[in-house]
Amino acid sequence: MTQQAKTISTPIEEMPWLDVIAEPVQRAANTVFGANGATKTLKSWLNGTPLRHRIHPALIAVPIGAWTTALVLDLLETRAERPEEWARSADAAVALGILGALPSAITGLADWTDTYDQQRRVGIAHAITNSVALALYGASFGLRLADRRGLARLCGALGFGAVTLGGMLGGELVYTLGVNVPHTLYPKPPNEFVDVLASADLPQGKPIVAEAGRVPVLLLRRGETIHAVQNWCTHAGGPLNEGEIVGDEVRCPWHDSHFC
Repeated sequence: MTQQAKTISTPIEEMPWLDVIAEPVQRAANTVFGANGATKTLKSWLNGTPLRHRIHPALIAVPIGAWTTALVLDLLETRAERPEEWARSADAAVALGILGALPSAITGLADWTDTYDQQRRVGIAHAITNSVALALYGASFGLRLADRRGLARLCGALGFGAVTLGGMLGGELVYTLGVNVPHTLYPKPPNEFVDVLASADLPQGKPIVAEAGRVPVLLLRRGETIHAVQNWCTHAGGPLNEGEIVGDEVRCPWHDSHFC
């Protein structure tokens, strides 16, 4: 037996007290992104479903880039003969980062509502860390307006540290935990036909999930015909057995993708 390698997110995955925060936040988010109507359409757009590309990873480049620029400009301000020139640019970069963080947070929330268990815990830790960063940059911008440059730069530096940690946790969500990674190819199905279930064990009209190698397959008997489809949505891995079956189609319970 081999032991799974530990990463920076491993301790967070093992913190069940984070569920005390995550569960009510997720319920509130799911209330906003309802199962039907305009709010579900909005969620699909925030997820990037019509574009076939996640929006959140693209939007996070704005605050990270702006705040990185602000950090460099703050350092230059402390060494320049005419610091006011660097100061104005640094202040503008901080403000741009704050503005860019808001749509990034909204799209991130829409993505996070589809997570569970350890993924949800790391996701809420990611959100908390980035919220701390946003609060620090908000304080930094207010101090800049009050011409308290030294304390403003300190808040900015602390905010940059927080957003760096938040970015690392975001990377863990994708690269280690596989959140929002398309499920089109993996794991691969068997190359040969395999027995998964006795025919007599498949009732009429009731969907059953069976394992074909490592691949879960959704089975449905209608008369003498047996329908089968891979049980996860290829968009974000939604469990199709929890979705609505209409005619010869099953609809993903998360984003309403249709599979014949």
